[in-house]
Amino acid sequence: MPEDDNRAAILKAAKERAKQSEEHHIIQLLADAVGERRDRDLLDLLSHIERERGWPDTLGFLMRAQEFSYSLPVGEGVDKTKVEDLKYREMLFSLLGCRGLEPIHTSTEELLIRMKNEHSLTEASLSLREYIESVARKQIETGDTLFFSSNDLDVQISEDLSQLLERLNREAAQGLTLERKDSEVNIVPLWYCETVRQILSEYGIKGYTIDSKKLEELLTVIRYPIIISDIDQYTVVPKQVLHSSNLAYRDLHDCIIRHDGDGLCGLSSRHSFATLRFMLQDVLDIYTKDPSSENYRRVLDLIHMHVRVRTIDSLQLLEGLAFLKDDRIATVAITALGNFYHESTAYVLTELLCKSKKREIVKTAMNAVLNVGKKCPEARSVVTDALETSSCVHKGRLKRLLTELKKNSQLYY
Repeated sequence: MPEDDNRAAILKAAKERAKQSEEHHIIQLLADAVGERRDRDLLDLLSHIERERGWPDTLGFLMRAQEFSYSLPVGEGVDKTKVEDLKYREMLFSLLGCRGLEPIHTSTEELLIRMKNEHSLTEASLSLREYIESVARKQIETGDTLFFSSNDLDVQISEDLSQLLERLNREAAQGLTLERKDSEVNIVPLWYCETVRQILSEYGIKGYTIDSKKLEELLTVIRYPIIISDIDQYTVVPKQVLHSSNLAYRDLHDCIIRHDGDGLCGLSSRHSFATLRFMLQDVLDIYTKDPSSENYRRVLDLIHMHVRVRTIDSLQLLEGLAFLKDDRIATVAITALGNFYHESTAYVLTELLCKSKKREIVKTAMNAVLNVGKKCPEARSVVTDALETSSCVHKGRLKRLLTELKKNSQLYY
């Protein structure tokens, strides 16, 4: 009957829309977990999806998540942004137990395709870890070690690979030659030696040349013998400069050297932290001397960059700002902390809430804890523990906060 056929078609279309809506919701949850660097939630989500739908669907959702956008905190200028390439890659490698080996030249897409041959996340992790280690070893042996560091490797990475990397990085840092023209020194070779590159980033060095006085300061930290040759015209010794074979990490390297904040946000690698920290401290110093609206905006922009990249290292930096006497900076830092969904964040914010006597600070801290609690169930326990201490001066507020957290205690996925 025509009516029955129409009814069947309508039901089929409705079921298809419901299926698509459910899948979109699942993928969005994965994209949010990646964008917000919620490692544990990502693993829990994938494990849950695998139990419910099987490995092929789970992997398919994970692959599609890299093309989705996730919500950014208020103040970023835009509501959403696509999951950043290096953030996605770093989260994937962490998921596989391969943290620290992300700079291998194999593309993220190729790795995901390789995972199709496995039957579960556990099997994929074991298989991919073996493959990634093999590729990393060959790449490292050629001297291509930028952004590889033995201090950064996942505990599951084989010890001999870690030792190989440590030895090669140490050897690369010895016997470097720099050229000096008048009082200016070309430090290109230093930027291409991973051990020294990290030091340059930590000390906020920008560009390819520095003055001799600054180099003398750096040499006390580098502690490797470096030859300095006085010349009339700069040249670059090719064997001292080996670009990363991974183009994304080559871009990251360039952004770090140039202090390109927008570029660092666009990639959102954890390796951006040292540079972004220096940039923030630099503008804070300027703001302290000249608290103009323009300088305040620059401080806000740098804080937002830390939230965008969202490395765990930024927590301690923002914590320090949250306890500043300058309420304009402190409230922004507190709000920023509310976008790091970690138990440690809840501790910091609750401590601040308990100690501060400033109404605006307390109010901002409460809102931040509530936001953390939306995706971090441990926040509830943190507030409960704080209520049991006698040092808190805002127990009434804590009780109201705990009530609100209990309302949101159900799983958000």
